[in-house]
Amino acid sequence: MRWVWDMQKGEDSPEFEDQAQAQAQRILGLLMRRMNGIAQTLNQAPEQYEPLLMENPNDGDPVPILDEWCSGFMKGVELDYEGWLPVIAGKPDWMSTILLNGTEEGWEALEKKNLSLAEHKALAEGLDGTVRKIHALWLEQRRKQIAEGALPRVVRREPVRNPDKVGRNEPCPCGSGKKFKHCHGSSERLH
Repeated sequence: MRWVWDMQKGEDSPEFEDQAQAQAQRILGLLMRRMNGIAQTLNQAPEQYEPLLMENPNDGDPVPILDEWCSGFMKGVELDYEGWLPVIAGKPDWMSTILLNGTEEGWEALEKKNLSLAEHKALAEGLDGTVRKIHALWLEQRRKQIAEGALPRVVRREPVRNPDKVGRNEPCPCGSGKKFKHCHGSSERLH
């Protein structure tokens, strides 16, 4: 969640005034619901998945804004870059639009390419298929590894310890006064 609030460093978490605690809980709940909704769609009806892209109105001919979505995707990739190498190195055509629009190196390449509006829109239209292919690849790898009796490689064998992680019995960071496990860490909130 820190990366949602602080996309540059992933360090800052939100600070809310006492009077805004209910609103803070609502915001965090909506973020969790969105994340779970995406996962559910990809698992149960992947053909219905569409990335949520902002648009520039462009006098009635909207232009999808790709850099924000792709940068966010790459922030997620960077959390376990080594784990993503099978896709980045093994399926470079799948990641091309995301890398072009979500990295500084890609932005430099885009400037040189000088894409037309139609080409830009075509890249945006391909993102949903890219995400579906990536998701299907991870699912297939997990199924194969589980069938072989192995721990899926996409799951880290050693947990990454986060010193800022909230313990289940600690107060919830939203400020509700409840233990984390009874607030934003509860199974009712996460699902």
